Amino acid sequence: METELALFDDSGLLGLVDATSYSTFVGEDWTYEQLLSHFASQMQRNALLVWDCGDGGNNYRIKVRDRITTEGGHREITGQIVVTGGELHLASYTALTMAAQFPEYGIPDKSEQDLVVSVAPGTYKVRIVQKYDPKAVDAHNSGEVLLELEPGDATNWPAVAWHSV
Repeated sequence: METELALFDDSGLLGLVDATSYSTFVGEDWTYEQLLSHFASQMQRNALLVWDCGDGGNNYRIKVRDRITTEGGHREITGQIVVTGGELHLASYTALTMAAQFPEYGIPDKSEQDLVVSVAPGTYKVRIVQKYDPKAVDAHNSGEVLLELEPGDATNWPAVAWHSV
């Protein structure tokens, strides 16, 4: 299986979420530090992977594969997620923050319901490859991300990948 999904985000933080097990709500008045801590705890629970593209926002083209390859890019990271409901959802930072602030919001966001990756329940090794250098974004070099997953174990991420404060 190989498919391509499109996602716009105006911050550059993207997430892969097991919506069935992900705990969304943080608080009505959360701070950025609290949100990052929430992301870290959800990643330790294997319900979420969040990475920072470092480009301040873009129209992202996410190529999804059901196998791990050696295709390279600007940078890559491998992590683990557990699928409990038979699908994973891509989520923008906007969707993640709305769900964190308002208990009636959830993942997937209404505008992102088509950003789904159907996979059997189980533990998955996930490889994220950012194909482009975020400091060299132009019309020919922007927004392409490779998301590969296959059954298996990997290390949990302790924090948002590639995030610089």
